[in-house]
Amino acid sequence: MKIYIYVFLTVITIGFAGCKKDYLSLQPTDSQTKENFYKTKAQFQQAINGAYAPLQGIYNGSMWAMAEMRSDNTSYEYDPYDRSATNKEEIDEFRELNNNDIVESFFNNSYADIQRCNVILARLPTGTVDAASADTIGGQAYFLRAFNYFNIVRMFGDAPLVITETQSVGDAFKTATKTSVANIYTQIIADAQAAITKLPLRFTAQTDKGRVTKGTAETMLAEVYMTQKKFDLAIPLLRSIISSGVYSLNNDYADNFDIKKENGPESIFEIQYIEGPNGLGSDFVDTFIPWDYYDTDITGYEIANGAPNGWNIPTQDLVNAYEDGDARRDASLTDFTSDEYGIDLPFIKKYQSIGAVQGITGNNFPVYRYADVYLMLAECLNEQGFGSSDAFKYLNLVRHRAGLDPKSIGNSNPDLNVSTQEQFRTAIAHERQVELAFENHRWFDLLRTGKATEVMKAHAASERAYKNDSWQINSAAYANIRLLYPYPLNQANLEH
Repeated sequence: MKIYIYVFLTVITIGFAGCKKDYLSLQPTDSQTKENFYKTKAQFQQAINGAYAPLQGIYNGSMWAMAEMRSDNTSYEYDPYDRSATNKEEIDEFRELNNNDIVESFFNNSYADIQRCNVILARLPTGTVDAASADTIGGQAYFLRAFNYFNIVRMFGDAPLVITETQSVGDAFKTATKTSVANIYTQIIADAQAAITKLPLRFTAQTDKGRVTKGTAETMLAEVYMTQKKFDLAIPLLRSIISSGVYSLNNDYADNFDIKKENGPESIFEIQYIEGPNGLGSDFVDTFIPWDYYDTDITGYEIANGAPNGWNIPTQDLVNAYEDGDARRDASLTDFTSDEYGIDLPFIKKYQSIGAVQGITGNNFPVYRYADVYLMLAECLNEQGFGSSDAFKYLNLVRHRAGLDPKSIGNSNPDLNVSTQEQFRTAIAHERQVELAFENHRWFDLLRTGKATEVMKAHAASERAYKNDSWQINSAAYANIRLLYPYPLNQANLEH
């Protein structure tokens, strides 16, 4: 579906799909039109709630495939009984074409969200909204627009930069031309900075849990600067988050993924879902279970042959990355030996919860956690020069929570044998891989550190050795380690 269809319908249809638990509520507004909407605080509140909605689809169906399964962290279980989802296999093995529907869905949903933000930001100044509420609503819109563009530019490179409300099909064609990566980053930074100035440190009402805050925008902007190798600019943002006193590490790593403890003290931003037949549930929990797995203790139902499962399966590369005694291993994955293939195919445990009905669980998807801030700051400090006691401190705080190096919180780490800047880089990369596994950071980290080609070539060799006795990997798999996704065909057609 072409992008102009999404953006044009967004303008004329105010009935946004809900992105909510109870606190991001959006009532049907079918009787509203673009002429009589966007006037009051309540209407703008509905609109900003709707601007969170596309993220549900992105994280439920696209992001894990494009940012996690693309990397060496996860792969898939070949299903000979169902060959209808080869689009995901192609992403894993760098074989996707420019009409891949997973990639196209990500692109379209991202621009649909950007258009919702553009409409809010364009109309907010003329609404009857008090200044404080306008800042809070506008700050969320600025963040969400920047966040979507940050993902787009890392996935595709040059892309259309649309920061005004699209009001017609003609407008959409005018804005279909690609803009350079540099210009997109300029806009991302401007939007993130605007969000930081407008957003509160925290929302105190229970009904506001799940909204982005100043800390969310600071975390994203720090990652943007790190992607640009501007580590000196990221450091004060990360220190600001730490000094705010808003966040803290959970004592138990597993609490970050407990469905009963969502939006906890370590959460900086997570995509919200709610269980039930309301279109707001998540189904990635089911998607990540091997298709030949059966255990009522974990899933509550059988995964039958031919079901759309067996995706984002942890690789042996990742399993081997966990050190002995690392509590994150058992909190992150479950061991399983495939009956079909007779090889180990562990699956993701982080998000496992028993749902009453398959495919409509209430598991949230984490985007930013406080542990990530510690690791980002440790990395930035090391890039400014090896030997910073704070760099070791923040690295070891994360390891200590995992049950590793309990006596090494200071400026040394003998168990890791870290004595040079390059060794510290390796230690940080390892720590991010296991700490943030299955949270859609690994592919972006490989891109950001320039390690994607090297790591994925080694991963290709190990995958072939591990799987070829069980199923024949496509001959074109991993032949071309592309750093960007092919630009969607339907969008490319708009430029002609």
